[in-house]
Amino acid sequence: MNAPTRPTSVTAVFVLLILITLYQLTAGGLALLGGFAAEAAPTMPTATDVPTWAIFVAAAVALVYGAASLALTVMVGRGRPAARPAALGVNAVYGVGILALAFTPVAGLPELAAAAFAFTVIALLYSGSAKAYFGGHSAPAEPSTTG
Repeated sequence: MNAPTRPTSVTAVFVLLILITLYQLTAGGLALLGGFAAEAAPTMPTATDVPTWAIFVAAAVALVYGAASLALTVMVGRGRPAARPAALGVNAVYGVGILALAFTPVAGLPELAAAAFAFTVIALLYSGSAKAYFGGHSAPAEPSTTG
């Protein structure tokens, strides 16, 4: 039995999830280190006036979303039917959550750009080819010759 050919929209989702994973895990790890550094030297001048709690919240959000994106990347890469609803849910929660945090110290321009990537993933997963690919629509069964 031949595996179904991955549509372009699913390949684009796969690539976006790889990029999201790399960015979120890197940014989250660096933000976590920055939060610890800000706590260790509170009188040291910094480039921003972001409160330490906001740095830790942003780091936590990035690391959780990065870990979820890693799992989704594996699922999409393997063509798992559960990948589509899982990716829709995770990316919707992240995108809406970042929009809700847009006017707080937690989210800035990089997070809003990442939310745009999340919404792009959602849009691509709503394409007809992605629905068919993850929906398990395959070629019709061969007619039975026994009678």
